Amino acid sequence: MTTKTEDRLLGLAVAALLTTAGGELLGISLLVAAGVTGFALALAGLFVVMPLSLLVGLSRISGPDMRDATVTERTH
Repeated sequence: MTTKTEDRLLGLAVAALLTTAGGELLGISLLVAAGVTGFALALAGLFVVMPLSLLVGLSRISGPDMRDATVTERTH
């Protein structure tokens, strides 16, 4: 499961790769530089966001239910 932030960063990375390829085909070095910079920023953002979302997901996992049984549970 991914978060909206991860989805947006992945979309930005793909768009940056396409921008870089388009700039290379058109021979526009400024477009290539912008694409490479955008890809690097998206990748750096993913390296920050993905471990954080993993840690949050792991902290939400509950352990075994250690509460005392209620009266109705004891009779069954």
